[in-house]
Amino acid sequence: MSGARGILVNIHAGLDLSLGEFSEVGATIEDIASEDATVVVGTVIDPEMTDSLKVTVVATGLRNVEVRPSLTAVETKVAARPAPESADYGDFDLPPGKRRQATGGVDGQAALKMDEDLDEQLFDVPAFLRRQAD
Repeated sequence: MSGARGILVNIHAGLDLSLGEFSEVGATIEDIASEDATVVVGTVIDPEMTDSLKVTVVATGLRNVEVRPSLTAVETKVAARPAPESADYGDFDLPPGKRRQATGGVDGQAALKMDEDLDEQLFDVPAFLRRQAD
């Protein structure tokens, strides 16, 4: 691959793929590739894969290049990360601003009620009168 003018890299991994693993693959390819090579790296996330990744490399533009020994597979252990907690979808009925008020602060319900009262008062005045007041 040292004489390749174009290198396509595909990383096939599970949801536990970390940025460090992605960077390590990129750095390894960068070390092997020539300086003027165009390197394109892509990923495929497969939820069925766990604790492993597969790397496919396609090199193009090899001309008059001496054959180098192929790379050997290196197995590294990855620390397991806890599964993400499921979201409480009941809170999504509120707009984001009101959701923060309802859950944050000492008295979130009072703040939510006061905000609703203010909204109702503003809508009692027609828009053209509100604009003239400004």
